[in-house]
Amino acid sequence: MKNKVLMYVLLLSAMFLLVSLRTEAQDSTARSHEENALIDSLAEAYNQQESAKVERRKNSENLSDLKSEKKETKAKAKEAQRVENEANDAARESKIAYRQERKAQRAREQANKQAKKAANARTKSNKN
Repeated sequence: MKNKVLMYVLLLSAMFLLVSLRTEAQDSTARSHEENALIDSLAEAYNQQESAKVERRKNSENLSDLKSEKKETKAKAKEAQRVENEANDAARESKIAYRQERKAQRAREQANKQAKKAANARTKSNKN
């Protein structure tokens, strides 16, 4: 990191030094093709580095967005699993309660039948 910063500082200072020396010595319109190419290449290198920084920043932001989306999705899936488990438990309990109520109904019907039989038997025995 320090090497890159140092390189940029040296490149920019060299560029400004070359530009200032040449402009003092001659008119800016009289620059040679080589000097223009050098200045253009330095400016282009600086622009490429800046665009690379911007791209890395965008990638970093995208990565953090994706990570947060993944975390949210995971939390939603966990919540959905919890709700599904609760629904399954409630359905199981309801099924058990239904079976117990049906069993109790049969037992009541059986008790009623036995009570009727006992009442009939009492009335017969009282008649005899």
